[in-house]
Amino acid sequence: MFSLSVRRGAPEIAAREPFDGKSLWLPAAFLCFLIIPFGWIGVFAPAIWLGLVAMESAQGWKKATSFFITGLLMLLVNSGLIPGNEHILLMEPYRDPSANLIYPSFRPAKSVIALTVVLFMLVRPQPLKRKDLPWIAVMVAAPIALGGMVLDFHPKLTATIALAALLNFVVVCIAEEGFFRWVLQRGLGLWLKRLPWIATALVTLLFVSLHTGWAASPTMLALVGVAGFGYALLWQLRGSFWACVLAHWGVNLLHMTLLAYPG
Repeated sequence: MFSLSVRRGAPEIAAREPFDGKSLWLPAAFLCFLIIPFGWIGVFAPAIWLGLVAMESAQGWKKATSFFITGLLMLLVNSGLIPGNEHILLMEPYRDPSANLIYPSFRPAKSVIALTVVLFMLVRPQPLKRKDLPWIAVMVAAPIALGGMVLDFHPKLTATIALAALLNFVVVCIAEEGFFRWVLQRGLGLWLKRLPWIATALVTLLFVSLHTGWAASPTMLALVGVAGFGYALLWQLRGSFWACVLAHWGVNLLHMTLLAYPG
């Protein structure tokens, strides 16, 4: 159905069959139903889907424009400007002895982005190879090891934390990697073909800047920077979307269950 090659850090899909009417419009029609649970935010799901399709189908300036518009749509949906993006809390939060809270909750915006990205990955599957696993382990171990040096060690696991970790995987990690890796870093990689390190650095800086509200202390921002650089480097070296998702989730999971959270 397709093949995936990595050229200078920019994965390229070579589909044997282009998106036809069925593979293009049926998913878009399905995503229209997200307006029922998510309101106005759900309206953007089919638009993001069409942007993802255009990223693979268009050529030249149209391809570049597709990356740009799709990224803007994701940012707009997640910006808080669209009404109805308040946290949906599924259980009472976990509170540790230091009054740190872990919320088993999700935002509709990231849910819409994650669902759209997953649907795209089902139509155009992305491989996860055995050779990716050691790289994933390294990108998880580095920020957690550093975190263990500067944060309190606090192992914990409850039903609330387990639900929060599951939501973190299916919503947060997939949505964020869909934006940072599949759209932003891949788009920059196509533009900066001979300078992949610039794309890696720029995406890492944006990743940190968009996490300043969550990581309020300089220590946490530094750890976010190490983790974000690891995800970006993993993409540059392996070009695997699911490897980046698993690395992202591995860091969040171990931080949540072993260390003070958020710290």
